[in-house]
Formats: sequence, C-alpha cells, structure tokens
Amino acid sequence: MEKPTRQTPFYTQHRAELLVLSSQIAAALLHALARVVEVGSGLKERVHPFTVLQIRLFITVLGCTAYLWRARIDFLGPTGLRPLLALRAAGGVFGACGFYLSISYLSLSEATVLNFIAPLGAIMLTTYWEGRTFAFLDLIACITALAGVVLVLQPIPIYKAVAQAEISSSISTDPYAHLKGVVSGITGVAGGIVAFSAMNRLGKNVQPAVTINYFGVSICIVTTAFSTIMPEVVWPTRIESWCLLAIIGILGLVMEYLLTAGLGSDDPRVTIMIYSQVLWALFLDWAIWRSHVNVLTVLGSMVVVASLAVPYLFRESSHPKEDMFSTRSGMDDIEEGQDEAHANYISLE
Repeated sequence: MEKPTRQTPFYTQHRAELLVLSSQIAAALLHALARVVEVGSGLKERVHPFTVLQIRLFITVLGCTAYLWRARIDFLGPTGLRPLLALRAAGGVFGACGFYLSISYLSLSEATVLNFIAPLGAIMLTTYWEGRTFAFLDLIACITALAGVVLVLQPIPIYKAVAQAEISSSISTDPYAHLKGVVSGITGVAGGIVAFSAMNRLGKNVQPAVTINYFGVSICIVTTAFSTIMPEVVWPTRIESWCLLAIIGILGLVMEYLLTAGLGSDDPRVTIMIYSQVLWALFLDWAIWRSHVNVLTVLGSMVVVASLAVPYLFRESSHPKEDMFSTRSGMDDIEEGQDEAHANYISLE
C-alpha cells in the first residue's frame, strides 16, 4: 500500500477514521432519539424500549436482506458456523434489550459507558475458552474500567461527598428506578459479552450482514412475542413518534454501513474512534436534556475509554507483524451489533 504523501487530500488520508467517527456520531444520535421516545421528552406518548428495538431492527433487517439477496450470499451463513451465529444472536438479544431498557432510567452517557464494559468481559471469556493466560495488562484494564464505571454511575455516598449538584430532571431521582437501570445495563453487558465472544470466534469467516441479520431477526421475534404478553409493548399512535422511529431505523442502517466501510482499514486509530461514542453521548446529554456533567462523570468516562484503548494500542505497537485477527474482529463486530451495541454495540456494543 502506497504511503500517503503531503499532497494527499485530508479525507483520502484519513478516510477510514472519518467513516468510523461518523458511524459513532450516528450511533449516539440514534441512541439519543431512542431515549427521547422512551422517556417521552417533548412528546405526548412514551414508546416501550422493545417497540423501539422492534422497529429499528426491522428496518435494519430489510436493508441487510436486500444486500445479501443482491450479492447472492447465503442468508443462513456457513453450515458449520450457524450454532455460533445463533449464540451471537441470543447474546445480542440480551445485550440490546438490556441497553435499551437502561436508557429509560439512566442518562445516555451512563448507559453508554456501562455498555462499553462488554468488550473487556469478552476478552476474559475468549481467553478462558482458548486456554490462554490472562494478560496482566488486560487485568489492570478490567479493574480500571470498573473503577471508571463507578465514577460515572456515582453511588449516592460518593456523589454527595464530591458535590451537592442538582440532579437533572431527565434522570429518575427514584433510587429503585435507578437500580433498575443499572441492573438492565448489567444484563446488557452480560449479553454483550456472550455476543462479542461468539463474534471473536466467528472472525471474518461470516459476512457481517449475515451476522447482523441473525441478530435483527431474533430481536424482531422476541419483541413481537413480548408484545403479545405485555400490554405496554404496543405500537405508537402519534405521527411524530413514528417519524422519530423511522429516523432511528435509518440511522441504524447508516451507522452499520459507515462502520463496515471504515473498519476495512488495519490502522489501530480506526478502532479507537469507536470509543468517541462516549464523548458524543456526554454532549447529547447536555444538548437535549441539559444534564449536569460533573467532573466525576467526565473523569470516569475517560478512565473507561483509556482502559479499553490503551491495551489495544499496546498490543498493536508491541506486535506489528503479529496477526491480531481475533481481537480486531471482535472489536469490529461489537459496534456492528449495539444497539447497540454495542454495542454496541455494542457498544462497544
């Protein structure tokens, strides 16, 4: 590959980074809009998180199916990898449902940072699966990330000891509701760990659209089933809610496309751009809900992002010739599935 020269246009030289950065802006926007319809900010009705997921992933499935049909790719993927695809879908369902439930009770930045713990959990699980020794650097990263999450979620004693700032009206002041948000987020992290670990094993042996379709179809089936037993899981009745849900679905497709296009590069800086979603979530919390962003929140977010980014960069710089395929593939597929998210996705997310 020809080395970029000084005459190379900025966009051409940094195309991959800009694509991934744009995908994370789209991801943060769709998550913010999802929270808007879930909490009813400025709307006359609230939409259940499962309904948001159902419509968003239905649009994603339509787009991925059209692509697979046009490219003449098997919708079910390679026969030997279908159990892993099913496991990825099952983990993704828990991951996405947990995350979308958590943003009903937590701020967008809190839910996003909590969701980003899943990649570290996936590293631990895949290390155990493969019988490898858990690296000291990864252990430090996990401990540091957990400390960062504590700073972001700010348990009441710590929060009161640091500042008596007024709690934003967009975040529930009910301790039970906040606990439900944290539990939902942790459930999402657990599901994300399973999904991301499965995707690490899949590697690049499966077309990303096939993986996304497995996840999307599973979400549609599960949310439809819940709509038959939960009276509150119903479709919205107002046109503004439908417009926002349509935008969420379109943003999801745009995010998937930009991310897939950007992650084709082997530059480690591209993967680091994924973590910018935390910064966009903090900004949108302030811009939409005027949430108070205190020092602990910013510090905790930086700690979590650093704990994820530094080990990856260290491995890249220490082993430039080594095939970092499995780790790289997992990070790629994390954002293709959050929804996520990691979420996602995963995400990370």
